[in-house]
Amino acid sequence: MSIRETATDRRTFLKYVGFGALSVAAVGSLAGCGTKTELKASGAGSVKMPTFLASEGLTPDLKGTAEGVPSAFFNYPKNPVRSVKTPPLKGETFSAITNIFGPPPNGRDKNPAWQEIEKRLGGKLDITAVSADDFATKINTTLAGNDIPDMILDDGASIPDIIGFLQAKCQDLTKFLSGDAVKDYPNLAAIPSLYWEQTVRDGKIYALPIPRGGAAGLGFYNAKRYAEVGVTDTSKIKDADEYLSIMKELTDAKANRWAFGSTSYGLATFFQLFGVPNQWREEKGKMTFQIETDEYLEAISFVAKAAKAGYIMPGSDGWTKSQMVNAFTNGQVAQIYDGLPGYFKADGYAVTVPDSAPFLPFAAGGGKPQANLDNIVFATTMIKKNDDASVKKLLGIANLLAAPFGTEEYLLINYGVEGADYTRDPNGNPVPTANALADTTVPWRYLTAPAPALYLPGHDDVIRKTHEAYAAMIPLGVADPAATLFSPTDASKGNTIRQPVSDATQDYISGRKTLDDVKAAIKAWKSAGGDAIRKEYEKALKA
Repeated sequence: MSIRETATDRRTFLKYVGFGALSVAAVGSLAGCGTKTELKASGAGSVKMPTFLASEGLTPDLKGTAEGVPSAFFNYPKNPVRSVKTPPLKGETFSAITNIFGPPPNGRDKNPAWQEIEKRLGGKLDITAVSADDFATKINTTLAGNDIPDMILDDGASIPDIIGFLQAKCQDLTKFLSGDAVKDYPNLAAIPSLYWEQTVRDGKIYALPIPRGGAAGLGFYNAKRYAEVGVTDTSKIKDADEYLSIMKELTDAKANRWAFGSTSYGLATFFQLFGVPNQWREEKGKMTFQIETDEYLEAISFVAKAAKAGYIMPGSDGWTKSQMVNAFTNGQVAQIYDGLPGYFKADGYAVTVPDSAPFLPFAAGGGKPQANLDNIVFATTMIKKNDDASVKKLLGIANLLAAPFGTEEYLLINYGVEGADYTRDPNGNPVPTANALADTTVPWRYLTAPAPALYLPGHDDVIRKTHEAYAAMIPLGVADPAATLFSPTDASKGNTIRQPVSDATQDYISGRKTLDDVKAAIKAWKSAGGDAIRKEYEKALKA
């Protein structure tokens, strides 16, 4: 087993994860995959989703919704329930490969939390945990050999021939999880269909979901700075012209203060403000990719205008993640784009930048605002082909790791062993000891996880604000209609043919190219495979 330290955190990783179907994976050749069957356009509708069975016995302080607003809790239950009473293993050892974020944990022999989790599993799970920066190289080296781990993280981008690998080496989980079959694993059954839809590959359930909050949001802003220019609620901004005027007021280059600054111009913010499709738009069975729309051109033209006017911090498009965070923390920029999960953590923006707030959407052109449903899963986990008995044991492991908030197992996985890793305050909340970090960073949560819950003890105001943000955005949520579809052409060369459009867009915003250059790149995308991808998705919609 190897667990290596990484300086990359989860919010950085979100940028690289392919949320949904494998439309972003490039199909090449993977050693050992053998002959592949013909790949056909398909969607989540081609398989029955696992039956949803909500977990019982826990009342949230702020209720979630069936549409995806997470439930919120101010305190941990004083008497948590044990959701898995019988260990799924009987002395077996299985293996896994996944990412790790943060410092490496104490080894198994010096880690009481690790030991207790494996005691409850009834066996061992040897984890090879790899930094995000090294993951693509490590996993392809591992998978090219014959010793493939039993559980394999799919980050949506690192495995070149993902469908070939699935067909040759991974377990089709449909018969184990589809419909009522999932009831054998109650914690997995408590994960809503929204998340399971993201695990369908080539018309089958090929993976386990690692759920996230649904919407990544539009980033964050400094509420104090915005209040100084008369804005206390960003959703009340009238239109793009008013927003540009606000950006002007927020900018004072001589004082080293700008309105906006983000890696690659933070285009996700502007795409949502201008109503750009969340990847694809479907109308009466016809599909349109985001780059083909007038809204796309309007959004990037607005960003180019703001950049030319000096409202976007010069050079910020080339920032690293840490540079962006530092610029927002020290007040150089009043707004950034980053994922909403980065807000309500102990070291998140809400705590480190007390004046920060989630940026709520307005409609740049008038009408109904938009928030993308673009943070549905963190990643998914595949299971190596095996006999039915072994597959059921691996699903038993996943069932324990998916124990929901309020259970003993959730407390153990996230906070460790009481006494060694935490004590409990009068309200029942775990208070970490000095050993907690080193014992609880084993990446169980990056193999399987429950549906999300909002919880940050001692920060009720942060949880309320986060819940309000989700409650405001989820009803405005726009899904990617292709997220649960499969296009062979997109899988084989989607990334490659989109890159010139992305490059031309960045160059246009920076002033190095014109809007006509962007349009020419879009036209080239269509002939290079874009039109074929569209037809395959349209076919998959009818499947």
